[in-house]
Amino acid sequence: MLFKRKLFYITMLGCFYASAPAFADQISDLKAEIAAQKKQSADQQAKLDALEKKLDATIQSQQQAAPAVSQRSQDKPSLALTTDQEGVKIKSDDSALMLYNNGTSSLRIYGLVEGTLSYANHQTESGGNATGYQTAWFSGNRLGFDASHALGFGESLGMPDLKVISKLETEFELPTGNMDTENVLFNRDAWMGVYSDSLGKITLGRQNTLTRDFTQNWGDPYGSASTTLKEGGYSNVNNFKQLIFYSGGPDGTRSNSAIEWKKRFGDHIVAGLGYTFGSGGSGGSGDVGNGGSTPGDFTKGTGQAASIAYNKLQLGDAVVNANVSYDRANINELIHQSELVGGNIAYGRFRVNAGYLHYTAQQGDNNSAGTRSDNAWTISGTYTFGPTEYALGYQQTRGTHSGLNAAGKVINPYGNTEGVTATADGGKNAVYGSIMYHADKQFDLYVAADYFTTTGDWVLGDAQGNGMLYGTGQAYKGTVEVATGARYKF
Repeated sequence: MLFKRKLFYITMLGCFYASAPAFADQISDLKAEIAAQKKQSADQQAKLDALEKKLDATIQSQQQAAPAVSQRSQDKPSLALTTDQEGVKIKSDDSALMLYNNGTSSLRIYGLVEGTLSYANHQTESGGNATGYQTAWFSGNRLGFDASHALGFGESLGMPDLKVISKLETEFELPTGNMDTENVLFNRDAWMGVYSDSLGKITLGRQNTLTRDFTQNWGDPYGSASTTLKEGGYSNVNNFKQLIFYSGGPDGTRSNSAIEWKKRFGDHIVAGLGYTFGSGGSGGSGDVGNGGSTPGDFTKGTGQAASIAYNKLQLGDAVVNANVSYDRANINELIHQSELVGGNIAYGRFRVNAGYLHYTAQQGDNNSAGTRSDNAWTISGTYTFGPTEYALGYQQTRGTHSGLNAAGKVINPYGNTEGVTATADGGKNAVYGSIMYHADKQFDLYVAADYFTTTGDWVLGDAQGNGMLYGTGQAYKGTVEVATGARYKF
């Protein structure tokens, strides 16, 4: 038994020594494989490092060749998109809402909502009154979009702020939600153009008349003090807004199929030129069936305007802003034109505005009814105390040989006088005032009132005088209107 055990141990020991070289070979193989894999990994990492360096060099080369595309889109917006469509630096507290901005293109949405409750007397021949909602007293309700696109090649032209601009703006009525102009979506603005500081602002399409944008700083007390490149113009619906019609054109106080140029020269001068194609004719685009010149008659329905303003003239502690405009239109081959001059002076919390307007219009077929001649002037002022603004204004209009339409109403300035056969002499006086509380930059509360009377054969034709004038009778003559409302801007 003892012999057998010894034999077993000797056999096992022999097997162990016999297998030892095999284990040693396997360990060596594993070590060699690990070393080979490490070398292969190091070679691969070296290749990756080389490829990354090559990629970085390629990107850097492209950025140096086209910085307008690469750097602007990745690092910060183009210089052109740091300002609005008039070249004014966009502030962080701007109330317009940015919908989109990728560094070279932007889209902003803005709006104004105003509700007005009013009372007005003498709304019928028997003296009936009207109480309730009216079309907004101060500002038309609106929703608009401003689009801008920076043009990279502007740098090579010496205009790093060069951009394409466009505005689309619609107006609606708060009491009903209806469009202000039936079946016309963007009745306030529908234009595109370009802007840079050195080139100015060039716009093509439907927009304010040039004259309206210049005279807005003295036509009533509610416009900006200085003349700017922005559109502006007068209060909305009340018994003294009729002065705006003297700043009109062949399509009213906005121009269809128009091209306008406005530019700042230094810190003080703003100049503008405007031309309206024959939107009163046939063909072209827009104007609900009419948008271009009449075939064979390029001048029919056209309009021309020129304006120049001087801003911020310092007179001691007072600041003066003034402008002069010339407006001309061919409306059914009859010439209408106006000359307008005015301005304002600000001293501390006070601002006084004043202006004079002269208007003439041919009337009847080949001016068979003779030439109309109107003279008007206005004065108004504001006093600001904290967040509250007090305003008071007066205007007077006198017309000689003013044409009546078929309904017996005196036609608005720059209206169609082709069918005039009867005329009237007369005038209108209006006084108005308001108190507006600016709760903050975006929300206002107000009360307002106006009163007008007429002379001669001029009698107004509707509650706010928007039909302008009426031939006979006492309806709307000597009307008092009182209104209160709220205005929210975004």
